[in-house]
Amino acid sequence: MLRTFICAVFALMLTFGVAMADVVKGKVKSVDADKNTITVTVDGADKTFTVAKDAKLALGKKVKELKDITAGAEVELTTDKDMVKEINRVKKPK
Repeated sequence: MLRTFICAVFALMLTFGVAMADVVKGKVKSVDADKNTITVTVDGADKTFTVAKDAKLALGKKVKELKDITAGAEVELTTDKDMVKEINRVKKPK
């Protein structure tokens, strides 16, 4: 009985953690690698995000670090409490 309760609580916490993550799509305006920030234009407004030092960058083979991201790139940011955890390239429809 206790094991079932603990598993249920763990599943609830895991679901809540995933639900807190937010996805933002936009165009890169600028990157400040020294401050670990990225500014993205979303719906016509610029928004600056702090990028976690261990953030996953899935933008292609040429992008190894935050400083390698170029302005104008279409990106999708996965954030958790206003901290970017992952940056992905937005695939354009064919």
